[in-house]
Amino acid sequence: MAALCDIFDCTPADLIDTRAENATVRRVATGDAVVDLSAVRPKRARIRPEG
Repeated sequence: MAALCDIFDCTPADLIDTRAENATVRRVATGDAVVDLSAVRPKRARIRPEG
């Protein structure tokens, strides 16, 4: 950063543009719904010899 400021004869404020914005509100999970992981995960593949 200092090298760029020396090359362009400017300050860091000239090179960096900053702005502030309001962050959006994140949705929150509610309820007591429990996911059964055995129903979600795929079954393990079984590799059998040819024949």
